[in-house]
Amino acid sequence: MPSVAGVISTVKANHGFDLRPRVFLSFRFVARFLIPGALCLFSLAGSTQAGRRDDEACLCAAAAAAKCFPAWNQVAIPAGSNSFYAVAAFARNDVWAVGSRYDGINDRPFAEHFDGSRWTMVPVPAPGNGAAYLRGVDGSSSTDVWAAGYQITQSGAQQSLIEHYDGVAWSIIPSANPASLAVYLSSVAATAPNNVWAAGYYLGNAGVYRTLAERWDGNSWTIVTTPNAGSGDNALNGLAATGPNDVWAVGYRLSAPGASSATLILHFNGTTWSVVPSPSPGQTSSLSSVVALDDGTVWAAGFYYDGTQARTLLLHGDGSGFAAIAGEDYPNEGNVLNGIAASNSGDIWAAGYHYPSGTSDYQGLIEHYDGQQWTRVSSVQGTSYTYLAGITAQAGGASWAVGNTLTTTIVESVCEIQVADTGFIPSNASGNQGDTIGWSITGSGAHQLVDASGMQLFDSGSREGGASFQFTFNAAASYSIVDLATNASSVVTVPVKLPATATTGTPFTVTWSAATPSQGFVFDVQIRTPSDAVFHNWQVGQINVAATYVPSSPGSYAFRARLRNSTNGAFAKWSPPRTVSVANR
Repeated sequence: MPSVAGVISTVKANHGFDLRPRVFLSFRFVARFLIPGALCLFSLAGSTQAGRRDDEACLCAAAAAAKCFPAWNQVAIPAGSNSFYAVAAFARNDVWAVGSRYDGINDRPFAEHFDGSRWTMVPVPAPGNGAAYLRGVDGSSSTDVWAAGYQITQSGAQQSLIEHYDGVAWSIIPSANPASLAVYLSSVAATAPNNVWAAGYYLGNAGVYRTLAERWDGNSWTIVTTPNAGSGDNALNGLAATGPNDVWAVGYRLSAPGASSATLILHFNGTTWSVVPSPSPGQTSSLSSVVALDDGTVWAAGFYYDGTQARTLLLHGDGSGFAAIAGEDYPNEGNVLNGIAASNSGDIWAAGYHYPSGTSDYQGLIEHYDGQQWTRVSSVQGTSYTYLAGITAQAGGASWAVGNTLTTTIVESVCEIQVADTGFIPSNASGNQGDTIGWSITGSGAHQLVDASGMQLFDSGSREGGASFQFTFNAAASYSIVDLATNASSVVTVPVKLPATATTGTPFTVTWSAATPSQGFVFDVQIRTPSDAVFHNWQVGQINVAATYVPSSPGSYAFRARLRNSTNGAFAKWSPPRTVSVANR
């Protein structure tokens, strides 16, 4: 893999996140990995079409019904040779994801919609026979949705592309283009039907990239002048707006051609755009996404290169300036953030990818801000070569992240447990071993969540409305949680893992924890064989996370487990039983 420094130093050659086709390199492969803000961190040697499926013939094919859990889970979506770049939610049953799809000839604009039950492909018009891509999506309502990107014209030039959904169908809306052969829109933000912004960059007369912003006033798109910092490339990758007088754009800048990249933040006050000072740690840095909150503060996400690895970059501030806030990276690995979204000021998500040093096995990355600090949370990951490209969030702790693998798209979602003044919503929830469960404080006053078993697993401390709390449950058990502010109770259940079927005389594995226990904690596991009327002890006081079992007779075998504090004797309740059906060998 080339170093980030080396890649950034050749940003001009890479067209500043340009995703145009390359000779001898499959564009559909490149498009999955070159995300705005990532600055082409991937080593793409040679062309590949392995595992491709050109089965988009039925654009309205829907995936199986999806359920939202209090920990991040992968959601079933329609199959196809597609790419996702952005996502926007208007309600828990109204979410859009956009990108591109390969139709066997070229890449076309692509969109899918989630109705609260299923993701469905929705037809999107293509501007011509050339390739076209949608890079950003947002809107002011479910009947006013905008997507922005770019198209490759018959002459080979790249021009802006903007499409609109009116609640019935997508249509192409004429967009503005500066006098340039290379124009790209990477993001869109809308606060009202007559206040929509799109941002990106274009190739200027001097042969360097310049920032670009367009505004929709309800009638037409027009270019609004934006500043550039320095004589080198400048590009905008992310947009956010709270109103007509508060619009933010982020990206990167080069002080001079060939210089190292640095962060770039612009603000529109209703009249003009201006540069807002922002830190640029490391040797090189770039911002890919931004979210603006109602309290006037702003968060931006991206990455920087520290001389050894790519590191997540999180900036927090307002019109007076920004400061870098520490995230939680995978140690000794590259870490990059592509998107950021907020449910509330103390419930913020950032998504991207990480990769072990010296490898190209990219995996999804999700980090969370609970009002106090950023922490890494579990991500479904997908298969190898998976990255998350965008993320969106709704009030009350619901969020969706979209991305890509080598062969198709991926969607993950979370619906945090709401902590209301009247209790937990829902009162009971389930997760898998190793899941990071989330709670969103939606009540008006302060709330405090504690482990009710006496094991002292966690204590959230006092959390005001708008904040959140996360805890990772590694071990199978039934965990009781109490809100000390209201005395409301809740239960989170985590089952054991075992195969659905087995045969007599053949061992199978029972797993009761995703990690070894902390000092002073042990696992207890029980079994109920076909000849048993009740459960009995099988593994007691264990620190191992799994064991094999050899069934001697056919029938149904059930297992359950719990976590126990061996120091004070407190324990969680037994996990819900899981069964394996054993047949004669």
